[in-house]
Amino acid sequence: MICLTHLELCPYCKRVALQVCEYDEPYPRVTAECQCCGYKAHDVPMKLTREDFKSILDKLGRKLIGEVCIDDRCGSDKVLKLLQEGAYAEYRCLDCGAEWNSEEIQRAINRVKRVQNALKNGNRLLEVLKAGEGECPLCGWDVGHIHVGYAVAIECFVCGYYSKVEEIIPDVDLTTLECPEYERSEETG
Repeated sequence: MICLTHLELCPYCKRVALQVCEYDEPYPRVTAECQCCGYKAHDVPMKLTREDFKSILDKLGRKLIGEVCIDDRCGSDKVLKLLQEGAYAEYRCLDCGAEWNSEEIQRAINRVKRVQNALKNGNRLLEVLKAGEGECPLCGWDVGHIHVGYAVAIECFVCGYYSKVEEIIPDVDLTTLECPEYERSEETG
């Protein structure tokens, strides 16, 4: 887990003192801490319980057979089966137009089961969640990531995995804050 660090503008004290640390492993993440005022921001992964896995696998199973739309934001049950060849099937949602196939969903189900089994064997969550840029770390679907300030939030519309961004606002008076080693940003006029 290599951390690439650089200084950015702190959203709280407005000084170029926010040490931003970018990680590639286990998936693209960012943590930030101001060296002047103490402001912090980081992502918090979803806590996954046995019931969460059961719910996620049930939802993916329903999407596998075309019972509901692939996209939770739509959630429609008006799904058309475009093609069926053996166990392979292709679907389209008649409400939002989303298209998917059973192979993609089966890969997502297998990945969720791998994470579930790894956690049962005593591994920690961040040791088993592996994802590339824009992928859901749980099911592997390409969902993109939302930047909240400097931190990264994940919201998977396929399996329901999410992370949230936690900010810690320091309890300091900005008028008395002295950090001469960090330059202050210029006020726009």
